[in-house]
Formats: sequence, C-alpha cells, structure tokens
Amino acid sequence: MELIGTVVRLQVQRSRLKPGPKATRVFDPSPLCEVDALELGPSGVTGHVDGEVLLDVHHADHPDTRFRGVNGLSLLPRAHYDLLRSRFGEHLVDGVAGESLLLDTDGPWGLDALDGPLVLETAGGRLELVDGQPAPPCVEFSRFCLGRGPGGPDDAELVAALDALDRGLRGFYATPTGPGRVEAGARLLRG
Repeated sequence: MELIGTVVRLQVQRSRLKPGPKATRVFDPSPLCEVDALELGPSGVTGHVDGEVLLDVHHADHPDTRFRGVNGLSLLPRAHYDLLRSRFGEHLVDGVAGESLLLDTDGPWGLDALDGPLVLETAGGRLELVDGQPAPPCVEFSRFCLGRGPGGPDDAELVAALDALDRGLRGFYATPTGPGRVEAGARLLRG
C-alpha cells in the first residue's frame, strides 16, 4: 500500500460557517472545533473532545444539516495551506477552510489524488473511502481569502479567487463505506 498522508488535525463544524441570508453572508470560522477523535460514517462525522460528542453540521442527523450526500467527510493536505497563504495571506491558518481531516502529505494534491482504492486507518482496522472529489469553493470563503466582507459585485478578482480555489485547492470530499474512529496519526493509504 502507498502512503498518501497522515492525519495531523481533526475538527468539526458545530454550525454553519456562512450563516444568514445569502446577500449578507460572510465566512465565519468560529464554529470550527478541533477534536481528539472523529467517528466517521456514510452519514458524516461526529467529534469527540473532553468527553463531549459534537455533531458536525455536515452530518445527516444535525438539526441544521448541510449534508448533501457527498460532503460528510472533507480532507485537505497541509501543503494546500502553504499555497493559500502565498496567494491570499497569513490569515489562512491551518484548519480555517473547515476540513474534517488535515493531512501531512508529500505535497499538494491534484484532481486525481483521491482515485482509489483508498483506505483510512481507524481504531478498529481500516476503512475504505470512496467517491473522492474536489470540494467546490463558495463565494463567501473566496471573499474571506481576499479579506472582503459581504456583497458587492463578482468582479474579476473574486472570479479569479473562485477559480484558484477550485479543483481541490479548497479541499476534497470522500465517503466512508462504514463506521470507524480516527485519531491524529492515522494514515491514509492507496492500494
């Protein structure tokens, strides 16, 4: 098996990162919470921290769910943050994009990074991940990257930011085929 990356951070989104009416939404990373472990499954992730269980907003059972069938688990290589910071600035700290799993990798991932078969080490063995695909960027995160507030026209700078964040720079989705518990140090493998 080929090592793809090692988990260095786990987190959940306790609520929406872009709350409010569409015209006034801004990207707010304050609902992000780093956790000690994640319970993964086809319906999304649940975080565990200090004996508390936190349901991610992308879990199908969250009362304000943002689950869309493919976005229950998100992954991002730490190397992508280096690219984001070089283009947009130091305010793009590790974790701010909202990924469930931040991974140390040999470098940035391309569009084929999650071509399978992929396996994630869990406390109970190995868990297959399927349906890997780039997470599309949103206008609000793109404005956050540019240091802008809500509203305003979709000018050339914003369109360029959306394009730059597309094709996986903003992260990837993958779906676990079953349940599993993941902690920092777990390895993502291909083969």
